[in-house]
Amino acid sequence: MKKFDLPLWSDTAFLFFVLFLFLFCLFRFYIGPGAALAAAACTAAAAAVLFHFFKRARRKKRHEGEREREEAGKLAFHMAMSTAQENAALIAKCLNAEHADDGDDGETAREGAEEKGAEKTARKEYASADGDRIQTRDGCAYVRFRFEKVTADELSPMIRAEGGHKTVLAGGFTDEAQKLAAAFGLTLKGAEEVYELVKESGNMPEKMIEPPVKKSGFVQKLRFRIRRDAWRGYLFAGAFLLLFSLITVFPVYYIVAGSVLLTAAVFIRFFGKKDDK
Repeated sequence: MKKFDLPLWSDTAFLFFVLFLFLFCLFRFYIGPGAALAAAACTAAAAAVLFHFFKRARRKKRHEGEREREEAGKLAFHMAMSTAQENAALIAKCLNAEHADDGDDGETAREGAEEKGAEKTARKEYASADGDRIQTRDGCAYVRFRFEKVTADELSPMIRAEGGHKTVLAGGFTDEAQKLAAAFGLTLKGAEEVYELVKESGNMPEKMIEPPVKKSGFVQKLRFRIRRDAWRGYLFAGAFLLLFSLITVFPVYYIVAGSVLLTAAVFIRFFGKKDDK
């Protein structure tokens, strides 16, 4: 059963109410109350529907990206807790699965050609683990997963090492390390790229060492900041001023002030800072 997206529907209803109230107070100066009510409802409903579909597509894309980054972070944490030899063996296995359909390496052996015409092709694996290194047909790869980013100093020995194309796989790299690698043609693969490799090869570890759950502190919740939930006060004040404009003799001020407050409520609700969770 598909999960009901309460925040999305709440945002849609909120936008409809704000637009309906503003448009009704505006239209009633040009058309009758009944026509103003209908026009405001139709216009606000159309805008709310368009907003709903636009927001749903963006939320879906964002949630998928956040889920991928979260899973990549879990794998990076697991590999940082594992030994370099275990990580190298895992990456080598993934690389061999990725290049399983590559062409022959030129050394083909045939056994029992006369027995039912069966042919067996001897193929050399694309990658093989050697300690914390992975030797491939194109060069070698270094596995350097840890909790801190790999620095430029750590890349220097790999750049000086002999061999073909070199690749470094890690959870992250400093800016200096990325600049140095780009200057010397060193390929860097971060946590998300390694996650894609492991996932696509079907070799994701069944039981991973998961990071500790983050707990939101009481002090952080009390820090001064513009919070997203502050929109309620702006909405109440703006709605009150717009409704009061229906009975006052000079309504322009109340319409302008109420519109400004409603705009602030919309801005804070959609763009305000979220509480840490």
